[in-house]
Amino acid sequence: MKKYLLVCLISLAILTLSFVAVSQEKEISVLLTGSPLADVMETLQDDFEKETGIKVKVEIVGYEDTHTKGILDLVSGTNNYDLLMVDNPWIAEYVQTGNLLELDEYMSKEDPEYLAGFDKAVLDAYGLYEGKYYGYPIMLTTTILFYRSDLFEQYGKKIPETWDEFNEIAKFFTQSFNPESPVKYGISTAGERGDGAISLWLPWLWGYGGSVFDEDWNVTLNTPEALKALEAFVESAQYSAPGFGTNYFPEQVAHFTNGEIAMMENWDAFAGDVADPAKNPFAEKTAYASIPGKYPLLGGWALSINKNSKDLDSAYTFLRWACGPEVTKKSLDVSIATPIRIDVAQDPEVKAVVPWVDVVYQEFKNIRKYAETYQGGQILIPEAEYHVLLGTAINEALTGQLSAKDALAKAQKDIEDLLKKHGYK
Repeated sequence: MKKYLLVCLISLAILTLSFVAVSQEKEISVLLTGSPLADVMETLQDDFEKETGIKVKVEIVGYEDTHTKGILDLVSGTNNYDLLMVDNPWIAEYVQTGNLLELDEYMSKEDPEYLAGFDKAVLDAYGLYEGKYYGYPIMLTTTILFYRSDLFEQYGKKIPETWDEFNEIAKFFTQSFNPESPVKYGISTAGERGDGAISLWLPWLWGYGGSVFDEDWNVTLNTPEALKALEAFVESAQYSAPGFGTNYFPEQVAHFTNGEIAMMENWDAFAGDVADPAKNPFAEKTAYASIPGKYPLLGGWALSINKNSKDLDSAYTFLRWACGPEVTKKSLDVSIATPIRIDVAQDPEVKAVVPWVDVVYQEFKNIRKYAETYQGGQILIPEAEYHVLLGTAINEALTGQLSAKDALAKAQKDIEDLLKKHGYK
């Protein structure tokens, strides 16, 4: 009987210990947008779990749902997600919920070499808001120039430094203007009404010295600089492959890899496909440069922590792992993209497979955001609506529905009305 009792007690002790171990098992949840980065995280998360013993629940959703689910979780305080991907235009909105974690305390205890592995301009662009850090860069992208180096060399063309030069070269390589051109069109334009039109045109606006807003949030689209920028952009449509009023970025890539065009302004996020000989027969004849006009557009994402996470330390452990040098380099085996860390980007082996990397990091010296004074603090512009209004006006000018002057006047009024509607004016 005593022996039986002893066995029961031992069994009970084992079960109790097992229960405690299970109950203390750490688990975090991560919200990601569907992307090559999400594929990387899914592929490598087993490594993290083996290294740390922390279980990771990854939820991958579409772009719009990433914002809807993320902001709802922060506003409501429900804490469905410990970490969230944050598109760069959303950072102010997320911070102003009061539930995005400031990382400064963790960063003060961080290995200096780890932080030095980020380019300061990149770290600030994605994570800094009003003097505090709220995330590390997890997906880095900006607009760059893709061009056929063989054609430029053959015809003695220099890389365009201004948008006027861009149009001159585009015209030269368009057969309807130059029957001797080796390609049918000079460029491909993604003039889709929303993100496409605004993403491509803003660097033109900045290149001609214009802006959408001034420092006091007055709309400044009724200026000579803005008019010149839109007129030049409309001119470029003459040199574009078909569909410039409805094309999006993948269509540009298709025109390039099909050998139809000589160059394009597009996101470096597509460079992996362009550089792949299996997807682009002209991969070895493709080169990359900073876009004309000096001011490229910032894209990409940060990875941030929900302040209401029940295990902030585990969340930060995942954050520093996902944005660390080892994972950044390993990710290139899953998806070729610009490394988020300068210590990885400078590796000669990496440069061999990411030949555009120096161009991207050079561009961060002059990088600009969709709304340049977005971190001004006094207001938070309704970003999605602003995109639609301006993108629609640009599209209507590009497709000949409105003159450039009338399109800008329409955008000026529509965006002013938008700011009044939301109580900002």
